[in-house]
Amino acid sequence: MTTILRAALAAFLALPVALAVAAEDPYAVPVAAPDTDVLTEARGAADTSVAAEAPAAPVQLVPGGTATGLQWISDEQFDRQLAVVHGKVPHPEVGMFGPQSQMWRMLRYIAPGALGSGAALTLQISHPWVTAAIDEHSITRKDPLKRGRNTFRYLLQMIYGDRDQAMQAARDVRMIHDKVYGSMPYETNSFAAGSEYRANEVQAMLWVHATLWHTIVTTFEQSIEKMTPAEKERFYQETKLFAYMFGIPDEALPQSWTEFDEYVQGMKASGTLQATPASKELFGYLFGWHGFTLYLPLKYAKLAAAANLPPDLRQQYGLKYGPVRESFFRTTLWASRLGHKFPVGFITKNPVHKEAVARLRGERASWWTRTQIRLALGQPTLVNNR
Repeated sequence: MTTILRAALAAFLALPVALAVAAEDPYAVPVAAPDTDVLTEARGAADTSVAAEAPAAPVQLVPGGTATGLQWISDEQFDRQLAVVHGKVPHPEVGMFGPQSQMWRMLRYIAPGALGSGAALTLQISHPWVTAAIDEHSITRKDPLKRGRNTFRYLLQMIYGDRDQAMQAARDVRMIHDKVYGSMPYETNSFAAGSEYRANEVQAMLWVHATLWHTIVTTFEQSIEKMTPAEKERFYQETKLFAYMFGIPDEALPQSWTEFDEYVQGMKASGTLQATPASKELFGYLFGWHGFTLYLPLKYAKLAAAANLPPDLRQQYGLKYGPVRESFFRTTLWASRLGHKFPVGFITKNPVHKEAVARLRGERASWWTRTQIRLALGQPTLVNNR
């Protein structure tokens, strides 16, 4: 599950973090991306059966107040979903999405990810399972930078790697998640003490998935430009391929951007999310002191979290967001949108995006791109071995 990954990456890539800007993309290459019609075919091919077990107490995970049993993603289910994705990628060398995809278009910028780090991370640890899993199974508290780098390597390989690399990353993450299970050590709004949790559970996995992509849309519009309804729909349909790579069945996914947005808003109001004593303690640690290099990025990520969290969660975490802070935050957004008009992509572009484009051109990534990747991920290359 995603933890401090966004905050860690922001320190290395955001540079003037409050003034992150973007330029028109000079890296486009003429390779067609997977068409979103693939998703329609994939739904028909996928076997969306899941093994269900009753939780120790009723759990509200679905918006609208519907109590549901927990649904573990079995190995068979995961393999079927991954096989569907594998067979539907039209260009194996390009991978899951490609340069013409909405996914690559939005993730080529640093600003949305840096801006969304605080809110996405806080929404995730507000799900009690996530905090429990981090406390009992993750190295986050011992080495948050290593934890963040490991998670980003897998996610970026799925997005920017070729088909085989993406498939292998998905399998690796599945093996890690298989080991993440246990019993809730305390009672929460929706989970009884002693009730079982697992990382490979449909609704928990869906929530982590949703916080990532819904936040990216929000912060892309805040820091770069507004998106049309058609662009949001196309992006959401592409994210379903990413969900399939974690074994999430199509029947568990909202079928449109509108339904997806309603799901996210419903989860925020459902009572499932809360700032438990454990999550508040974890929040304080993740956004606390991790050295001078991380101080300003984490400070800004915390401000952006206050701006984008639901008011009740903001209050539960004790985040302040008065007129002065709001004015400063809006000023940084204005600076980012203004900077978007200037050609400074060597600073503001996602270096893994640039590396992937160089790979498709048959070229080696530049020394500056490799330096950025080394700073962020601890290695000079990720998806380009040239």
